[in-house]
Amino acid sequence: MFKYEKAGKLAGKYTMSDRQEEFVEINKGPKYAEKVGLEHAAVTYRLAWDSILDYPNKYVGPKKCGECHPAQYTQWERSRHRKTVRFTNDIEEVGNDLKKPVYSTAPASILPLGIQAEDVYAIIGTPRTKYGFIDKWLVRGTYHVQDGNLSDLTGTLTAGGNQFSRVWSENITPEVAKKIAEFSPGFPTKMEDFGHSRSTVWGTNSYGSKYAETMMFQPASSYCEICHPFKFNFNTKDEFFAAIGDKEKLEAHTISLGISCEECHGPGAHLYGARGAGMPSNCERCHQRFAYQDDEREPNPRKPFNVYFKSSCPSCGTEGSQMYSSAHYDAGMRCTTCHDPHEVTINDWKDGYTLTGLKKTCADCHETQAEFFKAAGGVHAKDNCTGCHMPNMMSCENFAAIQNPDKGGFDNVRASHIWNIKVSKDEKSINPPAGKDRDPMKVKGWRFERDNNGRFFIDLMWSCGRTSYSDPDLMKPGASGCHSPVQSTLPADLKFTNQEMIYDKVMAWQTPVKEGYDKIKEGLKNVDKAIANNPSLNSTDKSKALLLAKEANEIKKKLEKDGGWGIHGPNYAKRIVDEALVYIEEALNILSGQKTAKK
Repeated sequence: MFKYEKAGKLAGKYTMSDRQEEFVEINKGPKYAEKVGLEHAAVTYRLAWDSILDYPNKYVGPKKCGECHPAQYTQWERSRHRKTVRFTNDIEEVGNDLKKPVYSTAPASILPLGIQAEDVYAIIGTPRTKYGFIDKWLVRGTYHVQDGNLSDLTGTLTAGGNQFSRVWSENITPEVAKKIAEFSPGFPTKMEDFGHSRSTVWGTNSYGSKYAETMMFQPASSYCEICHPFKFNFNTKDEFFAAIGDKEKLEAHTISLGISCEECHGPGAHLYGARGAGMPSNCERCHQRFAYQDDEREPNPRKPFNVYFKSSCPSCGTEGSQMYSSAHYDAGMRCTTCHDPHEVTINDWKDGYTLTGLKKTCADCHETQAEFFKAAGGVHAKDNCTGCHMPNMMSCENFAAIQNPDKGGFDNVRASHIWNIKVSKDEKSINPPAGKDRDPMKVKGWRFERDNNGRFFIDLMWSCGRTSYSDPDLMKPGASGCHSPVQSTLPADLKFTNQEMIYDKVMAWQTPVKEGYDKIKEGLKNVDKAIANNPSLNSTDKSKALLLAKEANEIKKKLEKDGGWGIHGPNYAKRIVDEALVYIEEALNILSGQKTAKK
């Protein structure tokens, strides 16, 4: 980069960063630290137990761990955690040809223009979302080379145009972009419309940079390695520095790639007297990225943290910070309550969506809701709870050009961990700062909204009408595309282009159930009054009435525990409401008949 600059062949300015500002200054870390009397506060990013700059170290690599833990090693080895950092000769999905188009729908290749495999230490990412690169000087690749090659210092080193995007390459073709623009005004349909995220190749965007304007000169040790780790076995820092720029030496001294055993269990784990025995780290290091907001102490003083947003969608790695504000978290649920940390991928890691190894599912705890859902029948019966309660909302790419939270899309590649759906015609999960325009391209500072209990919520557009090309509930074999305006296979009136459409459908389910529930409550009161006002009631009639009222009350409690008011199973909910009303009517008839007989 410096040689290109000296030769006057640099398009765009670079800034240099060791990322210290992001560890201790980002997202109002200093303000929070001052408020609670800390020296520093790592609100968003956390350092690993050891860095690639620590030499000598105790790392032994995952294969050594696998010798005694083969079952866990096998699960990990075929997971995306394993594949998230790879050498250039291990990209099997393209036959290790990093310069050919990955999909027939776009010309984009894994490596951008002017960057060859010999220039690169490792590829970051998998076919699920994106690919970036770390060059052989261990600098994050925020650039490409126009009309030349990095290896011989020809052409112009240009900011941006550096990252392959699956959603843009495979799915959002120019034709699809035009369809989206019909209901999402301003959605980019031409290359120049993508703003700072653009490049000269459809399917390759600018990440960590602004095209031909600005880029970061940032060592991988202070960026990629935090959540996309790799470890070396050099004995000294001098050995390490001597290998920088030599791809073969770096590869030869790499002891592990990807999110491997020692990221959680520590360097060497319990071997060789290593200090990392136990669990010095866990999921939260990479999956609990917060943002501190002073004004959020008001709705929920116990939870004055929001979720980290790079643009107008929550960032990847915020699963834990979303869950932190949920009722599930307060009840003691953590990542490993449901997830098997070794089996983070149970489907083919090359798929465009992820299915995870789970120890528990929603139905294990929410039996009543599962009963309603199972009885629902119809198209929803083949889905599961996550289809509505865990929509893909998070962005891996900071790809603001294709984000529109109001329309539930379109750069949303990771499942939310909020679960709480709010039925509202116009209240939105994600909002810009007060008084700011709702334009993802122009406005920063978006955050999750809170309900009256101070908890984040999922709005109806995200729950039912989102568009996502990596959401299994929309993309896996047999999926209907839910109610996405461009992915759904349902009739036109069930393709939701705005939240109001969904609200009207939900009200059609909920209104008769809620009205019936109110009648059940009133009817049970009338039964109690009738019994109380009839002290001479014979025991046979009284027992019959009480048993009927008990059956009706059980249905009332079931409706309350379900909490969906018809959403989980509209026909079933309406049927048991009618059943309860029949019980009450019969009870009142018995009581009324007793009164008449006495007279």
